[in-house]
Amino acid sequence: MTYTEEERAIIRLDSYGLEYSKKAKLYRLAPSARALFADFGKYRSAVAETAGEETAERIERSLADKEYTDGLLHMYSEKRIECVAFVSEKYPEELRQIPDPPLMLYCRGNTDLLKERKFAIVGSRRTLPQVMKRTEEFAEGLSSKFVIVSGLADGGDSAAVGGALNSGKVISVLAYGFDHVYPGCNRALLERVEKKGLAVSEYLPQEKPLPYHFPMRNRIIAGLSEGVLVVSGGEKSGTRITAAKAYEYGRDVFAFPYSIGIPSGVGCNALIKEYAKLTENLVDIYAAFGINLTETEKISLSAAERAVYEILREGEAHISEIAQKSGLKLHEVPIVLTMLEMKKLAVSCGGNRWAAVC
Repeated sequence: MTYTEEERAIIRLDSYGLEYSKKAKLYRLAPSARALFADFGKYRSAVAETAGEETAERIERSLADKEYTDGLLHMYSEKRIECVAFVSEKYPEELRQIPDPPLMLYCRGNTDLLKERKFAIVGSRRTLPQVMKRTEEFAEGLSSKFVIVSGLADGGDSAAVGGALNSGKVISVLAYGFDHVYPGCNRALLERVEKKGLAVSEYLPQEKPLPYHFPMRNRIIAGLSEGVLVVSGGEKSGTRITAAKAYEYGRDVFAFPYSIGIPSGVGCNALIKEYAKLTENLVDIYAAFGINLTETEKISLSAAERAVYEILREGEAHISEIAQKSGLKLHEVPIVLTMLEMKKLAVSCGGNRWAAVC
């Protein structure tokens, strides 16, 4: 991988392990990161005042080492990490525009995904099994138009990632460096993301998954995406932080509605009361972005969609009858029908009855 001089300077600046606020202040001290290091004597006192004398001395020692940056890049290459700096062509413009954009994205996988349209799906660790299944289906459907962005936590996040993996259009944003995996049970899932999609972190490889990293990570999920769907979340869930950031950045926020008394849905219902769009099917999201599937687009059907479509071709049917004949669970049928409706293959006849269009 070849980097420009400014990219190399940002890679150097990020290597000192400073907290975000100090790192960002150092970046703004000079016209560019390259200028900061090229004329370090001019900025040294300001660097010491901003980040401490120890940091200023570390920078001086690294500048005396002509192989310092090359050593960093060799180490990243050995770890299969590509560096996407704030000034890089691959750096997403929508993330560049937020108030606190990361200076560096450390990446494993297909970095071309950073330039495509992106939509986030997030959920809590305590996501109900039926909501997990629904989340997978939403992620699979949305991945036909967007790269799905999420974290890697158990529950809603892993369901979203799993649903989008077949398409390869998935980005997992990590709250730690690539030397770690959290939770450890998702190691295999992360490896699949790195192979088929993209894993991203703003943290140096050695940085551990510390509690304060997760809210910072959530701003990246929100900043990367045109919209965010919250599929589950308690009253104080981290998903609400992601939603709040998305709302602050002017993104559309969507949420699944929940019945009264379900703890993992309290956060979703609160978001709907405040600013989120109540979301029951994929059309609710696609309509917000003015997206429609046209007759000229290639129609591909999942096994469940094909089974339901064949039932509808036999004649109008109630969703309970469709569930019985297809072997699907009753709560799974509406999602499949919505996908068929979007593909102009099914139409609602009212009263939970559906028919094939052709």
